[in-house]
Amino acid sequence: MMYQVFTNIIGNAVKYSSKCENPLIEIHGTVNENEILYTVKDNGIGIDIKYGNQVFELFKRLENATKFEGTGVGLAIVKRIIEKHNGKIWYETAEPSGTKFCLSFKRFDHEKES
Repeated sequence: MMYQVFTNIIGNAVKYSSKCENPLIEIHGTVNENEILYTVKDNGIGIDIKYGNQVFELFKRLENATKFEGTGVGLAIVKRIIEKHNGKIWYETAEPSGTKFCLSFKRFDHEKES
């Protein structure tokens, strides 16, 4: 399931930054005492923050995304998988353009459970 999450998120970053003169995608992961955080940031067309969580709704495509192929199911699937694993997903508008998706999971320490 997590393979599907990263395939969709990274695939979107590639797709929506593909028409940029100098496409750039940054992928980061950090682990701290309580959580694991992954971010995927691109310099593509971006998502207007006014759409809120509509981007995670099934078959919802935003106005500026209609020039790109897609069905509007990818992010809805991602959100369901993330939540099934007790995680959170959100996005931030990147400056001057683009989007940063953030995925957060509570850290589970097997040693502490023993």
